Amino acid sequence: MRFETDRLFLRPWTEDDAESLFEYAKDPAVGPIAGWPVHKSVDNSREIIRGVLSADETYAVCLKEDNRAIGSIGLIPPAQSHTKAADDEIEIGYWIGVPFWGRGLIPEAVRRLQEHAFFDLGCSAMWCGYYDGNEKSKKCQEKCGFTYHHTEKNKPCVLMGDVRTEHFTKITRDEWMAGRKTNEVVLYIHGKGGSADESEHYRQFFPGTDVYGFDYKSDNPWEAKQEFADKAAELSEKYHRIILIAGSIGAYFSMNAGIGRFIDKAFFISPIVDFEKLISDMIDWAGTSECELEKRKIIPVDSGEDLSWDYLQYVRNHKISWDVPTEILYGSNDHLQSIDTIQEFAMKEAAKLTIMEGGEHWFHTDEQMNFLDQWLRMKISE
Repeated sequence: MRFETDRLFLRPWTEDDAESLFEYAKDPAVGPIAGWPVHKSVDNSREIIRGVLSADETYAVCLKEDNRAIGSIGLIPPAQSHTKAADDEIEIGYWIGVPFWGRGLIPEAVRRLQEHAFFDLGCSAMWCGYYDGNEKSKKCQEKCGFTYHHTEKNKPCVLMGDVRTEHFTKITRDEWMAGRKTNEVVLYIHGKGGSADESEHYRQFFPGTDVYGFDYKSDNPWEAKQEFADKAAELSEKYHRIILIAGSIGAYFSMNAGIGRFIDKAFFISPIVDFEKLISDMIDWAGTSECELEKRKIIPVDSGEDLSWDYLQYVRNHKISWDVPTEILYGSNDHLQSIDTIQEFAMKEAAKLTIMEGGEHWFHTDEQMNFLDQWLRMKISE
């Protein structure tokens, strides 16, 4: 069996995965805290694929871009459960390589197997556990709706040859079903000159889901970085899933703040994706030069947006990256970011791009808003 998420393939392990498995499983930060020893060689990893990872309902976690195994996830039947699971319950276990920590990939995989367990297998509940001190696993379980159930002390960890304390969490099918409907939030971030009240427009597309309009105060990316990170972290404590809708500079501020680790899906409307290029264009439009800007530090321009040397230096020295499943809506008459800039960004970040012919940077006419609404409905339903 094989599963797909926004960013991942979950597929059976094969012996061809041995080199990739060894690359990540040899890291002492991965296995020991989860209860298994580091892998010693590619041959050792190949034997583990044959003897352990070939079990039913055990899957390699692979990025869609190359289908290369970077972690593992699997469902554990009641007879092999680490705790006392009933016959119609299941346990789940997982790990992922260190280079992929903090990107929300394992929660994405867990949610897909929750759907499989509760819908396809008819399980009434799912268990998960973590050894004392494994805070990353604990946080993952919390994000996926598990709640603390009990602790078992003095448990032999056979593979590591020691004794540990293990904490167990649990989620029932009913809890999971309820959480799917209510335990997510749409975070709306407006562009320059916009307001958090614009978020009301998007409630119609997400019935039963909270919609939060972020009334941020920052005017520049170095201030916004902390403000945005704090808000995303705050929402992640309350919600298991965050969907981001961001426009123009709001999208840039979001990426610059590194909130992608909290976001499950993003919709960008006319995003600023290359601020250095935008400022360079503004320098040309103003009929001045970068040397003059460096000398004067601030140059007022007719548009009302002062050119700032500090701003240019910041965006030049702080390149953005964005590893979140993202849909982009762009107008072909956007005067702030060229189509080449948007297409380059979409290709680099594997985002899906939709172009409205004749659309502007600010979607505001009836025709443009109807296009935006139809685009969003279509993308939500995919």
